[in-house]
Amino acid sequence: MELDGYESARGSFCDDVTLARYAAAKGFKVGFLDGAKVLQVRMYEGAIETWNEWGRSLDLKDAASRAQIWGDLWLLFAVQGLPVLILLGYLLFGWRSPVAVFPYGLLLGLNVFLVAVRSALCFAIAPSYDRTNASGKWLFWLSPLADPLAFLRILISAINQPTQWRGRKYE
Repeated sequence: MELDGYESARGSFCDDVTLARYAAAKGFKVGFLDGAKVLQVRMYEGAIETWNEWGRSLDLKDAASRAQIWGDLWLLFAVQGLPVLILLGYLLFGWRSPVAVFPYGLLLGLNVFLVAVRSALCFAIAPSYDRTNASGKWLFWLSPLADPLAFLRILISAINQPTQWRGRKYE
């Protein structure tokens, strides 16, 4: 079996996922490994560059069906975007669930749990990032608070087709 090189992912903005899914569909064993000891990856420089460039492939729209994308968006909103907003609403305004079917304690507990899991993930992924030369490297630990914005960026990316990435224009 051959993969025809990079041909299957040539037009994809999420080429790594497209190529991996194509290889799996052709019967190849595909997996993910932590490459932190092999290479270093630079994140974007600042919030504006992150917002503008980050949406290129986050939604995986050219590696997934439309139904899968919208299902993934709903799940992402429910478990990562909404919990931070619910907890902030509770802390700032003493917010209570407007939906009577959800007992208040259960709703609060579930969202505390989801934010705690997301925060714990920072400890798991921290070794994969080289933050030695980063300014504001402590902001990494506050990244769970940005999850509602990350969801919004992924939603915008899912709706729009990218036309540029890191200075390159695509048509």
